[in-house]
Amino acid sequence: MKTLITGGKSAQAQKILKAFTGDQILLGDYGDMPSFASAQYQFVSLGERNDDTIAHTLLNACLDQQADRLLPLYSFELEAVMRSAVLFEEFNIHVLLPDLLHFPLYLSEKITDKNNWAVFDKGELLYAAIPAAQLAVLGKEKTLNGVFYMNEAPQEQALFTIA
Repeated sequence: MKTLITGGKSAQAQKILKAFTGDQILLGDYGDMPSFASAQYQFVSLGERNDDTIAHTLLNACLDQQADRLLPLYSFELEAVMRSAVLFEEFNIHVLLPDLLHFPLYLSEKITDKNNWAVFDKGELLYAAIPAAQLAVLGKEKTLNGVFYMNEAPQEQALFTIA
């Protein structure tokens, strides 16, 4: 599977690479990108940032790079991508974000430990930086889709984003 992760120049994007060890990773970001590539990932330029065309830019990047999955990390991308999720699905591009109806549940200001995070794909736990036993309850919730910061209490989670 080929996964495009935005915010590719950030430490946060580098941090979650370990969750996608079986994937071919594209680290996308706006503006100039390093020309460095490794066996695990390559950098992709998303062009200049234009907030009016974010979803279109990301869809084109996925299609141009033949990405099967998109993980938007920038907070300014979230609403545009969630509103266009059906369009991405029509092109067989799976977006790792919760659906728009459940999104407000995940904007928690209570997150105290930014080292506790986990990656879910349609409720399935792909990777956890905390003991998986703490997340057993969450695996049953099909709305968890994306990367989340977690407190020890499973009811406290927030989307893993870059401001």
